[in-house]
Amino acid sequence: MSTARRALYAAFAGLGATAAAIPAVLPSIERAVEAPVVAAVPALFTGLLVGVLASSLLLRRLRALHVAAIGCLLQSAALGGAALAGTASLFIAFAALAGLGFGLTEAAATVAAKSVATTSTTASLTALTGTVAIAAALTPLLVAVTVGADRPGLILLMVAAMQLLAAAAMFAAAQGTAAPRPHERRIGLRRASAIALLPLAIALPLYVGVETVFAGWSAVIPARLMHLDPAAAALGTSVFWGLMAVGRFISSAVLRRGVEPRRALLVALLAATALLGLAALVAPVAPMLGLVAIAVAVVALAPSYALVIGLALDRLDDAEAASATGVLVACGAVGGSFVPAAILLVAHEPAGAGTFMATALLCLAIAVLSALRTRTARPVTTGSRTA
Repeated sequence: MSTARRALYAAFAGLGATAAAIPAVLPSIERAVEAPVVAAVPALFTGLLVGVLASSLLLRRLRALHVAAIGCLLQSAALGGAALAGTASLFIAFAALAGLGFGLTEAAATVAAKSVATTSTTASLTALTGTVAIAAALTPLLVAVTVGADRPGLILLMVAAMQLLAAAAMFAAAQGTAAPRPHERRIGLRRASAIALLPLAIALPLYVGVETVFAGWSAVIPARLMHLDPAAAALGTSVFWGLMAVGRFISSAVLRRGVEPRRALLVALLAATALLGLAALVAPVAPMLGLVAIAVAVVALAPSYALVIGLALDRLDDAEAASATGVLVACGAVGGSFVPAAILLVAHEPAGAGTFMATALLCLAIAVLSALRTRTARPVTTGSRTA
């Protein structure tokens, strides 16, 4: 494995740890500061959105690995500050800063993943996002241990240290890569490329919204369906991310066997549609069967984000990819904020049949959008043609 690929795995593992650490410590932080800090989650998403938008400007001037490293450093500083924050408002502010660093790292590391991919970007991204899921699955378990010791900030400091190591690896790997050339700094998306990406740009926020429903309510859904106590229900977060890791690595193996990425994506989305529809029907009368259907649906859905972004980037050359990545990730971040709120407004109950049916219909819509085939005006210079 090349130095750049090792650095990317470290950066994506850090993303998973950050994504899980902040939500997981909220109850303990609230007890420590004696004030609500639930606003830290939307603050994290807001920072993420700003970060991915800012990445488009930075990637025109700096190496992708350098931008990703800067994002890791910001996450490290923010997590360290959040661990030591003595007030709710300060903790929320540091959560927003962590989101900013998260957005920079995610967008830049995705661009770098395309540059170092030896075949299709989708296969590389699926394995990297699988690393995100593993790190996110393990982080809540560490939180459970530290909370038992009444030291909720310890996990944040541990993740901060992980981000420092990732940043060092990224800076080292960047030494062997070329800086953006002057003409690449000015290039944007051609009209043909923008039109080609439109269906996938619409599909991304829908998918991220569905994932956020099950990630954000991964403890609430089993608690309400099975009447679990909070301590037991909290393990639902680790279970969710564990299922995501399984799905992403299965998909990575399937893609490496030569299965066309679009076909893999459509099969996964249609399977998830059927399973979530089944959950909507059976969960009210057979909760355990409903949870099993949801669990299998999560495995099927897990690689969708990497597959959709990979399909999009494989249509572009490297210069256009730098401009498009920030826009695509920003589209996803918008979905993560909007879709769960809309579903809760309509369905009212996170563990209700309406929630599961709404997510099933969204999966079907994503499948339709992903099935649309469009072409760019010229072949890409890296990766494989997927349109």
